[in-house]
Amino acid sequence: MSERLATALATLNLTLRGAPAELKFRLDDPLDLLGSLEPIGTYDDLLPHAETVFIGGHPTRVIGLDDLIRIKRSIGRPKDRESLLHLEAIKRLREQEGLR
Repeated sequence: MSERLATALATLNLTLRGAPAELKFRLDDPLDLLGSLEPIGTYDDLLPHAETVFIGGHPTRVIGLDDLIRIKRSIGRPKDRESLLHLEAIKRLREQEGLR
């Protein structure tokens, strides 16, 4: 699966954020986008709270809402603070509906 994802992403002519435009890089399998997320930690630290969503009919593990809220609070950029309002509203709706 990650080899197909890397192949698909390669068609987008992606660049490294903040790097010189002429710097080339190659996406390959295994695909590691982030080594860790502060203040949570590594992928293994995120996994116990991950949620499963279906994308194209396939179950896909994604970061849990509570962990995403913690990360957005920690980063604190203006766009993260704005996203935080939406994420907290989703959390309240889930709690009202008895969802996790």
